[in-house]
Amino acid sequence: MKRGVARWSAKFIDGRLPRRSDINPLELKGLASYVFMIDVVYDPLRFKIRFFGTQLVQWAGYDYTGFVIGESERGPWRRIFDDYRTVVETRAPRFDERHAEWPGREFRLYERIVAPLSADGQTIDMLFGALHTRPSA
Repeated sequence: MKRGVARWSAKFIDGRLPRRSDINPLELKGLASYVFMIDVVYDPLRFKIRFFGTQLVQWAGYDYTGFVIGESERGPWRRIFDDYRTVVETRAPRFDERHAEWPGREFRLYERIVAPLSADGQTIDMLFGALHTRPSA
């Protein structure tokens, strides 16, 4: 996951945020099933899941593609909304280690990266992320 931050940083040139097109599918070979892409919508701020990798669907037990996360969310979705909002406000990637709230899973810990993308280099219009699980200690 930390390699993802390094890749994103390498594409952050002259204060311009990376674009979606800067995410090279060849760099993600073997990782796409762990990736998610989020559209950032403003007024009011909300996040629409554009792509939810197949491994994420398997872990979650549901394909969240098309799901919209708004400020009125409760529970785990509220925390996710706040995490994504922080990425938009700081214009910086975020790396988290969390306890999974998916009951009945063999793992309980996961690592997640979320990084901002921008078509014009300034306005964040998409978030790129990846999630990987770790065995419970």
